[in-house]
Amino acid sequence: MLQVIFYAVGSAFFPALLAGVSVILTRERPAALLLAFYIGGMAVSMVVGLVLLSIAASDANFGSSSNKTDPVFEIGAALLAFALAWLTGSTRGRATIDDWRGKRKSRKEAKEVKKHGEVQEAKDPWTVRVLDRGSVLLALIAGMILALPGPFYLLALAHIAEEKYSTTEAIILVLVFNLIMFVLAEVPLIGYWLSPEKTQERVERFSAWLESNGLRIISIFAVLWGLSSLSKGVKDLLG
Repeated sequence: MLQVIFYAVGSAFFPALLAGVSVILTRERPAALLLAFYIGGMAVSMVVGLVLLSIAASDANFGSSSNKTDPVFEIGAALLAFALAWLTGSTRGRATIDDWRGKRKSRKEAKEVKKHGEVQEAKDPWTVRVLDRGSVLLALIAGMILALPGPFYLLALAHIAEEKYSTTEAIILVLVFNLIMFVLAEVPLIGYWLSPEKTQERVERFSAWLESNGLRIISIFAVLWGLSSLSKGVKDLLG
C-alpha cells in the first residue's frame, strides 16, 4: 500500500502531467479547462490501468512468483531515475537541459529558414499550443493523452499484480493511486468550487512557485524512485 502511494505521489509531479496542470492554471477560465482535463485524464488513466492490471492477472494469480519483476529491470530503472535526478537537480544537469533546448530551438529555426527563407519564432510545446486555445474539448483530449501510464504508474501496477490482493482491493488501489496522481488538479478544483476569488490568487502564487521549483521536485522524487527500485532490485537479485 505504501509503495503504491509513493509511486502515486511521484506520478503527481511527473513532468508531462505537471506541465499540463501548470499551463491550465495560467490560462483564462482555468476552472472549466481544469475540470475537462481532470475528467479526461482520470477516465483514461483508470481504464488503461485496470486493463493492464487485468492482463497481468490473466497470466497467473496475483502474488505468484512468476509475476515478480525482473531485478535487472528494477536496477536499470534505478539508474535511469538517478540520471533524471542529476539532470533536473544539479546545476550542470540543468545547464545540459538548457543547452539541449537551445540547440533544439536552433535546429527548428534553421528548418524554418530553409523552408520559408526567414527566421520564425520557434513553436511552443504542443501542450501549450493546445491549451492556449482555451477549448474545453481540447483540454479534455490533452488530459486523456497526458494521463497515459508513465513509469511510476507502471511500477505501481506491477507492484499491485505481485501482491496477494483481491480484485476489489486491486481496483481500490488503482483508484487511490489516480486520486493521488491528480491531486494538483483536484485541490484547485475544490477551491474554485468553494471560494473562486481566493483560489485564483493562491493558484497564481502556486503556479509561480511550480515554475521556479518544478525541476527540483522532479529531482527529489527521481532520487526516491531510484532508491526504491534499487533496493527492490538488489533484494530480488539476492533472493
